Amino acid sequence: MAHRAIEKTIKIENKPDIIIRLARISDIRRIQMMYAEVYGVNYSIPVMADKDLMRKAIEDDLYYWLVAESNSRIIASLVYVVNKERRISKAFGAVVSKEYREHDLARTMMKLTLDNVTKKRNLVDLVYATTRTTNYAPQKLTESLGFLKLGVFPNTHKVYENETHCLTAYFTEKALSKRRKNPVIIKQVEPFYRIVQKQMDLDEPKIKNIVKDLSENKKKKVLEFEVIKAPNFIKNRFWKTKDTSFFKNAFMPFYEPNLLFITPDQSTEVYLSYSDKDKNSVILGGSTTEKADIVLESVSLALNDMNMSYVEIVLDAYNPELQHKAMLARYIPSGYFPCAKKVGDMRHDCIIFSRTFEALDLSNVKVTSVYKTFLKEYVKLWEKMYISSAFENEERKK
Repeated sequence: MAHRAIEKTIKIENKPDIIIRLARISDIRRIQMMYAEVYGVNYSIPVMADKDLMRKAIEDDLYYWLVAESNSRIIASLVYVVNKERRISKAFGAVVSKEYREHDLARTMMKLTLDNVTKKRNLVDLVYATTRTTNYAPQKLTESLGFLKLGVFPNTHKVYENETHCLTAYFTEKALSKRRKNPVIIKQVEPFYRIVQKQMDLDEPKIKNIVKDLSENKKKKVLEFEVIKAPNFIKNRFWKTKDTSFFKNAFMPFYEPNLLFITPDQSTEVYLSYSDKDKNSVILGGSTTEKADIVLESVSLALNDMNMSYVEIVLDAYNPELQHKAMLARYIPSGYFPCAKKVGDMRHDCIIFSRTFEALDLSNVKVTSVYKTFLKEYVKLWEKMYISSAFENEERKK
């Protein structure tokens, strides 16, 4: 732990000093109490609730788990996890006790670790985070540190009600210098690209206008899946299974599979990470001989049967036919992520596609202007796919 040590003392007049440091095993109970104080018992990130997972993370050199301590009490927590091979990091779990929020602790902790992994130790080319939309503070915090706004995840989590999250990322010069240019995107993705392009120096994309009507709802072949939920078996099989077909173009860092959909003849396997608690799922990879839209639609139907609310897949930005197939399966673009995927010595752009199984409810969403633009573009596509198409199809039948 010494080689990655991060420590800072904040002195406050007439109050005990605040020490920011790496978390220790002895902090586990106090960290959990602090998350419970702020979020109750419904915080959905497993590593915050499971003592064994928390212990492994605190001991793991690829995790930078920072806490702030004052008068023997844990008053703030923040986690960065690093993937050295992909040179990417994710920041998550930022929380500060209510009575200490005036001291800018979250920003101080974010910057300490950001500087450490990108500059001091040069471990990663970029750092990304997702922020909640219950208030503006997380969006303004990441913006103040140079993070760019890349998209939204409508209905991404559901405990008591649906939650929308935002995607944001910090790019080093190295990330941008290695970026593969000239993405080839379908017309429906272009608005999301333009929103990101306004924030950073991106080249002009090639726009592919695939004429086939996305609103036309034709019956498709549906794959029947056997559902396996044995986490250790699934992880072991996942690392041994080579992605084939369109799965080669998928990308999802920092997730481990805990769900496997497999056809009885084993010709199609789909690996997912899912949470029964917050009804969220993401597609990590797989193998198949079927078309992408058939697989993605079949996965959606299977997840809906499991009472999931949301599914997401991240695809690279250089295959317009695959992007179109995702939309045929009613996965809607909601964000554009430059430099996300390391391929050899280059970094490829990616597009976030998601599908929600419930009606959109954005009444409680608080987002800054750029994120509002993302939401408006997403809602346009959602309305066309789920509302306008129904009327258009009825008109055709007359």
